[in-house]
Amino acid sequence: MYFAKNLRFLRRRAELSQSALADKLSTDYNTISRYENGKSTPKLEALTKLSQLFRVGIDALRSHDLTQQPSVMPDRSPLGERREEENLPRPAQHPLLVSVELDGTASSLERAVARLTAINKVVAGTN
Repeated sequence: MYFAKNLRFLRRRAELSQSALADKLSTDYNTISRYENGKSTPKLEALTKLSQLFRVGIDALRSHDLTQQPSVMPDRSPLGERREEENLPRPAQHPLLVSVELDGTASSLERAVARLTAINKVVAGTN
């Protein structure tokens, strides 16, 4: 009932764009947009990831208006908080597998290439 409203609230509170949240869920920003506009409902796997990312129970995410309960919510989302050691680059220990969803348009291909280029720069250490 409140999922779309809560997702938008939590994402904005964490200062994440739809694309940034989509990357964390291994999906695209259109999916996040559909969730936030109530046009689509996430499957259990995505709902579980969102619950873990925002440290909110699945029931609360779906059934309670979190915008009216700010005292229950932390001042900043855990996504915005990082310990110093988490900011250090980590060496790659495993091969990186990347999945890209394309919808057949030139713009989706451009977005995919831009994301893959950004990933390549991070992996190569050439930010």
